[in-house]
Amino acid sequence: MPPLRVLAAVHILSRVHTAVSLRVRSVTLLRTMSSKTSPLVTAAWLKDAIEKKEPNLQVLDASWHMPAFKRDAPKEYAEKHIPTAQFWQIGAYKSELATPEKFGEDLGKLGVGNDTHVVVYDSNPTFGLFSAPRAWWLLRYYGHENVSILDGGFPKWEEAGYETTDVVDKVEPKTFKANPNAALLRTMADIDANVENKKFTVIDGRPAGRFLGTSPEPRPDIKPGHVKGAISIPFTVLIDPKTKMMKSADDIYQVFKNSAGSLEDTPIVAMCGSGVTACFPVLGAYICGHEAVPLYDGSWTEYFLKGKPENMVLPGEQ
Repeated sequence: MPPLRVLAAVHILSRVHTAVSLRVRSVTLLRTMSSKTSPLVTAAWLKDAIEKKEPNLQVLDASWHMPAFKRDAPKEYAEKHIPTAQFWQIGAYKSELATPEKFGEDLGKLGVGNDTHVVVYDSNPTFGLFSAPRAWWLLRYYGHENVSILDGGFPKWEEAGYETTDVVDKVEPKTFKANPNAALLRTMADIDANVENKKFTVIDGRPAGRFLGTSPEPRPDIKPGHVKGAISIPFTVLIDPKTKMMKSADDIYQVFKNSAGSLEDTPIVAMCGSGVTACFPVLGAYICGHEAVPLYDGSWTEYFLKGKPENMVLPGEQ
């Protein structure tokens, strides 16, 4: 057995190597993001941009709430929102993605053009973020990379004491040409094929109980469970519970590494219940420099109703 001093030295060197590796990854990420639109902006940054009337900036309230919470997002927006923000009803794209023409028409009416920097936020007080990552993914899927999420959402804006308003600004309609990026989307057929060929790892962003079958699904006609071979990374583990903002790139990277393996070595596809919280793993991977993680938009709701029973893990079968 090696002397204790040797073991201690090896342990120290290992920790130094890990710290250096994480630092290099952070620096690389910052360099990568410096030439692109950051996926996240702070409340202070957004306040400053609004006050300066930054050109080509459009803020969108993309709040959407689970039906069980009985919240009315459009009504809440009408009562108070971030100045200049328009309300974007992203629930319209949940059961089925819009055609490029319809998506372009919807965004154009909100004052979004192909050169617009869009900042999306939502008003979930429990997590700080919930539906905004879905809005971010939608824009990217339809070819618009110039989009950021207000980190911490509307709760963080109010926490800072910044102005809110009930005034809905009139915006000049713009032309938005949508160009869907098929690389960011996967289908049920892709998931079925992967059960056999294992070309990627499926990451499920639902709460662990729904994945394991110990908690019910929101829809009574859907049983809890998961696709064979999928790995659970609940969206909440990517959020800092104290700040209710996304965790750092290093922390997110470790979540993926500990659960599914290195992002460099493990291609992933994200899913959840209906395509909302799956956008957190997509966003998390993006923050870590992996910008092309696809989403299985139909997610567990579609898969349970239409997928192959032999590819499902349901309660009592584990």
